[in-house]
Amino acid sequence: MMESNVGKRKRLRLSKNKKKSWRKVDISEVEEFLEDQRLQERTGGLVADKPDDQLFFVEKKVTDVPIAITRKTTRKAKAQIKLNGYESSLQIEQGKIKPPKRARQVLEKLASGKKSFTERQAEKQRKTAKKERQERLRARRKLPLATYDLWADSNNKDEKEDMHYLVVTKRRRVNVPSHLRDKPSVFNAVEVPHPGASYNPAYEDHQDLLMKAHHVEKKKQKQEKRLYNALDAQFPKAGQAPTQESILAEMSAGLLEEDEEKTNVEQEDQNQGEDDVLRLSNNPRVRREDKKDEKQRRKEKEKKEQEKLLKKEKEGRITTSTLFRIRTIKAEILRGEKQLLLKAERRRKLREEKALKTKKLGRIKYDNPDLEIKLSDELVGSLRELKPEGHLLEDRYKSLQKRNIVEPRVRAKKYRRYKRKQYEKKTHKIIQT
Repeated sequence: MMESNVGKRKRLRLSKNKKKSWRKVDISEVEEFLEDQRLQERTGGLVADKPDDQLFFVEKKVTDVPIAITRKTTRKAKAQIKLNGYESSLQIEQGKIKPPKRARQVLEKLASGKKSFTERQAEKQRKTAKKERQERLRARRKLPLATYDLWADSNNKDEKEDMHYLVVTKRRRVNVPSHLRDKPSVFNAVEVPHPGASYNPAYEDHQDLLMKAHHVEKKKQKQEKRLYNALDAQFPKAGQAPTQESILAEMSAGLLEEDEEKTNVEQEDQNQGEDDVLRLSNNPRVRREDKKDEKQRRKEKEKKEQEKLLKKEKEGRITTSTLFRIRTIKAEILRGEKQLLLKAERRRKLREEKALKTKKLGRIKYDNPDLEIKLSDELVGSLRELKPEGHLLEDRYKSLQKRNIVEPRVRAKKYRRYKRKQYEKKTHKIIQT
């Protein structure tokens, strides 16, 4: 059987001749012995030095048996029992160390059973802290229990639970943006048609609708004319197109005149260069009389200082004058505030006007559909004889584009990658006779 090493302490191998290893030596037994010895000296002397008659005695009188401490014993009775025990242990001889006065006061206080205000407050705080600590431990050890059925149809909300958990388990809806329910446009889904578009309209309403259609057509013609002036009108017609002779004459025009002008310019540049050489050679020399003396330099310095002083005085006068411009400054501030209010009002009107326009959602701009109108000679008195205008699906599609729900689009063209083969079936072959 192998001996167990549990409970054995590893022996430290230290050199005791060095001071740094003294604190690592276990001296707890020595300290306990010294403490016991000091306690014996305080409570009547060393037990080893006392004779037997001081340590033991024979009791010849019958004494009352002390009351045993039980749960029902009052606090005052417990304190009295402790006091009797302390007094019996403190019976010492004459000439030895007497018990301190503070110990006597403590014993009397224990015997009375009364507590001071500070002690009562401290005890109350200890009880409160202990209660809170126990509650924290219980809450930490307590496992969370499900108080609802996860797969039930009911969707009860509990604000105390984790919001992420509620969203993942779909017990709470995801936060939606505030503008989710806002309409994309202020236009109505189905607009009321103009009264002049009726099958039997009034004369004034029909003329008003005709005038609107006239303005639309006039605007289209103006746009077409602008495109013609910018593109087709810039190029000549076939009869006015330039010929080869006219192009050659236009390209060679002015060549001889340019050669003559070039020779004249070169001659003038040459003459100008000679004059510059003569002018450089005739520059006057620097004379001794032109050199400034000390007096002139001093005057220039005084003049500069005087200018600085005048400039500083002018700035001071401007600063002083601003104090008397308080009313003017206030008026300027009020004027600036009014301008800001006017700008804000202008921006508000622009926003309102922008809301009444269709947004550009794609590369194609939205165009209003043509007005559905009947001319005067096309009007009939009966609804049965009226010919329909427009198309219902097209009207709904244009309404979606106008209300910024669908972007304007153009029908895609189909391009055939290869040439279609043509052949004649035998069953459908035309027999020529």
